[in-house]
Amino acid sequence: MNISIFGLGYVGCVSMGCLAKQGHMVIGMDISETKNELINAGKATILEKDLDNLIEDGRSKGLVQATANVDEAIKNSQVSIICVGTPNNEHGNLSLAYIEQTARSIGSSLKGSEEFHVVAVRSTVVPGTCDWLAELIEEESGLVNNKGFAVISNPEFLREGTAIKDYFEPPMTVIGSSNERATEIMKSVYKELDAPIAVVETKTAEIIKFVNNSYHALKITFANEVGNICKSLGMDS
Repeated sequence: MNISIFGLGYVGCVSMGCLAKQGHMVIGMDISETKNELINAGKATILEKDLDNLIEDGRSKGLVQATANVDEAIKNSQVSIICVGTPNNEHGNLSLAYIEQTARSIGSSLKGSEEFHVVAVRSTVVPGTCDWLAELIEEESGLVNNKGFAVISNPEFLREGTAIKDYFEPPMTVIGSSNERATEIMKSVYKELDAPIAVVETKTAEIIKFVNNSYHALKITFANEVGNICKSLGMDS
């Protein structure tokens, strides 16, 4: 399948390498020319075990390329995966500025398209974001959500240092979708992975990722508190 990835940072680059390993044709889109040049030279944009080998192999087989042109990425793909950052703003909330810009760009490129397009959000977002992005794409494209395109949630659970193993050996693949056609397309993207696919409501998939991140933070905080108590008692935590 032809897949475009928006955002070639940690999640985007790992997804690109792994999808190409599965045999998919992957075109990455990033506003950073440095990242695009690295990919087109067969090099990863981040440091991650074995990722350079995957990108180099994908590039040598003609399965990997990168561009700063949104139209090129959209016109050469059936599925677009959004992996742009959603950093915390000054109030501690997730900033959706980058993902909004990406959705509007995708919508503009889809204008006049007669082919069904799936937009999969892998970025960490709060419940309801996919519905909002669908409205933005409708505004920009003139297409109708769930007819000309569909926005689904496809959260990732990659850990630094073991991201490639986590991609190929996940406990499950989560797809949040209200569109049967989009669901089946996304299932075909991951059909080679030996893991169950959980299809849930879009908002459920969005909060699964949010809760997963929060729970990991909670465990780290708890461990640090135990360490502080042990230290105060002269113990090795």
